[in-house]
Amino acid sequence: MTNQKGIKRPLLSARLRERAQNIVEFAIAAPVFLSMVIGIFEFSRMVFVLASVYTAAREATRYALPITTGTPPYLDCAGIRQEAKNHGWPGAVVDADVLITYDSGPETATIGSCPVSAGSIHTGDRIIVQVTGHFTPAGFVPLFEFPTFNIVATNRRTLLKEVTIP
Repeated sequence: MTNQKGIKRPLLSARLRERAQNIVEFAIAAPVFLSMVIGIFEFSRMVFVLASVYTAAREATRYALPITTGTPPYLDCAGIRQEAKNHGWPGAVVDADVLITYDSGPETATIGSCPVSAGSIHTGDRIIVQVTGHFTPAGFVPLFEFPTFNIVATNRRTLLKEVTIP
């Protein structure tokens, strides 16, 4: 391109070329940066669900431990499940995801599943609460589809039906 005096000028000035280069660099870097940010958020959300499922199992087991008069809490299946659901909501925990069993210690046969009769549980037996939570990635990046996967947490506690203080 020439001006009125016949001097040749470049098609784009240096400033416009630099601006165009910045736009191209941004177009290349932005998707990579956004994918990293979304990945960090998704990983953080997964850790949150994982922590909530482990907390649900721990708190449901803890609910069953106090020594009380009347119906013992370790036989209150609905209460134990409700406690797990209260703490496991980020993992979409429902009643069917809470498995409550009893045994006499490590590597022993299962005494039974909740509900069991009060006579079949003795001091020293254990309650085992297994909670299954579900993590579904949000799917912000349509190129990759990640499946829903389960997070399973198990907690065991020894039951005390009575405490004798000398």
